Amino acid sequence: MPPIAKPKRERRPNFLRQWRKHRGFTLETVGAEVGMTGPNLGRVEKGEVPYSQDLLELLADMYGCEIADLLVRDPSDPEGMWSIWERAQPAQRNQIAAVAKALIGEEANKASQQSTSAPKRVKAARRSA
Repeated sequence: MPPIAKPKRERRPNFLRQWRKHRGFTLETVGAEVGMTGPNLGRVEKGEVPYSQDLLELLADMYGCEIADLLVRDPSDPEGMWSIWERAQPAQRNQIAAVAKALIGEEANKASQQSTSAPKRVKAARRSA
C-alpha cells in the first residue's frame, strides 16, 4: 500500500520578513548569519517551512527585538501600539500608560473596589461603638 500523503499544515502568520526588512537586511545576509540559504530563510518567513527556537533566538538578537515580537508584532505598522511606544520618551511612556489604564477602566475599578469596602468599614466601626 502506498504511503498516505500528509495534508499540508497551515502555519500561523509571523512577522519575520517585516522585521528583517525593518532592520534593512537581505535574505542572503541574514541567511548567512543564521546558517541557512536566503531562499530557505524566505520559505521560513512565508510559513512554508517551520522555524525553530534556535532560529528565533538568532533572529531576535540580530534584529534587536524580543522573540515574541517576531511572531506577534509588525514593526512596519506606524500606528501599532509598540511602534508608538518605541518612539516615546520615558516621561511620555508614563503618560501613555496612564491614559491606557484610564481607557480600560483600571482606575475606575480601583475606585469602585475602594468605595465598596468603605461602607463595610463604617458599619464595623458603628457596631464597635
